[in-house]
Amino acid sequence: MKKMILFGAAIMFAFGASAQMSLVKDLAKKASSENPMDLANVLMQIEPALDNPESAGDVLTWYTAGKAAFGLYDQLYKLKLLGQPVEDEMMNEALSAGFEFYQKALPLDSIVEVDKKTGAPKLNSDGTKKVKTKYSKDIIGALTSHMGDIANAGNVYLQNSDWANAAAAFGNYADLARSAFAIANGVAAPDSTLSQVRFFQGYSQYQIQDFANAYDSFTKARKLGYTDNNIVEFQTSALANMVQGMIDNKEYEKAMSFIDNALKADPMNGTLHDIKGFTTELQNGVDAALPFYRKAVEVDPNYANAFFDVGRCLYLQAQKIIDDNPNATNKELVPKIKPIYDEAIPYLEKAINLNPDDTKAKNVLDDILYKFEVMGVK
Repeated sequence: MKKMILFGAAIMFAFGASAQMSLVKDLAKKASSENPMDLANVLMQIEPALDNPESAGDVLTWYTAGKAAFGLYDQLYKLKLLGQPVEDEMMNEALSAGFEFYQKALPLDSIVEVDKKTGAPKLNSDGTKKVKTKYSKDIIGALTSHMGDIANAGNVYLQNSDWANAAAAFGNYADLARSAFAIANGVAAPDSTLSQVRFFQGYSQYQIQDFANAYDSFTKARKLGYTDNNIVEFQTSALANMVQGMIDNKEYEKAMSFIDNALKADPMNGTLHDIKGFTTELQNGVDAALPFYRKAVEVDPNYANAFFDVGRCLYLQAQKIIDDNPNATNKELVPKIKPIYDEAIPYLEKAINLNPDDTKAKNVLDDILYKFEVMGVK
C-alpha cells in the first residue's frame, strides 16, 4: 500500500490492536473536517492502523482513511477553483489514496445485526446471520462522483511519465466504469471511453515492464474496439516479453499455453505465430519450428523477422547436412543443400527488403552466396 507523503513522514505509533482501534475511532471524528491540515494529519496518524492485522480488518479503519483522503482532495480542489495556490501532486495523491482506501473498505462493510435487548445476532430464515452495510452508500457515492477526477489524474500522471500512478489511476477508473453501482448511478462509461482508458493503463504498465498486466489491459482495450496507437504491436510485445521471462525460467509449457490462448483470440497475428515458432525451436529444434515461422509469413507478408526466421531455419537445415557429412565432397553435397538454399534465398532477400538494417539476414545470405561460389554453383 502506498504511503501518504503529504506532510512528510508519518509518526509511527507502537500501539496494540485495541489501542489502534481506539485511535481510529478518534480519527473518525476528525475525518469530516473541512480543514486540509486536519485531514492530512488524520491520514498520517492512521497509517499504523492500516498495517495492523486486526485494525486493518475493520471497515472503519479504511472508511476513515478514505473519508479523510477524499475530503482533503475536495478541499484542495475548492481552493484551486478560488485561485488559491495548490499542489496538484498533493491533490492527485489524496485522490488516488481515497480510491485505494474506499475500495478496501467496501468488501469489509458487512455488519451483523443484533437484537437490542439480548445483544444476540439476528438470523435470516435459513439460519444465517443478518448483515447490513453501514458505510457503503457513502463509499459508492464518493467513488462514482470522483470517477472523472481519477481519469484526469491518470492523464496528469501519464504526461509526467509517472507510470505506476498513471496505471493505478486508469485502473481505478476502468474497474469502476462498468460496475453495478456505476450503472445504477448513471455514470457507466461507453466502450469508446473505456477502451481508451484501458489502452493507457496498459501503456503505463508496459513502461514499467509490468508485461502481464499490460497484456491484460491491451486485450481488454481491443475487446472494447480500440484500434489506435499501434495497440496490436504493444499487446504482442507485452506477450513476447512475458513469454521470454517464462523461457528464461524454462517454463516452456506455460509459455506455449499463453501463446496458444493469444492465437485463439488473434489468429492472424504474424508475430504471435513467430513467437510460437521461437518457443518451439528452443524445445524441439528447427524442423519443428519451421511450420510456425511459415505461418507467420503467410498471415503477415510484411513481417520482416518472420521471413528471416524461415530463411534462417532453412539455412540451418542445410548446415546440418554439411556438418553430418564431414567427408562429403562438394559434388556430393550440392544436390542435397542447393534446393534448400534456393528456397531460403527469397525469404532472406524479402527480410532485407522489408528491413534494410537487418544485418543478420544479410550475413546469412552472404554466407549462402559464398558457399555457392566455393562449390562452383551458378
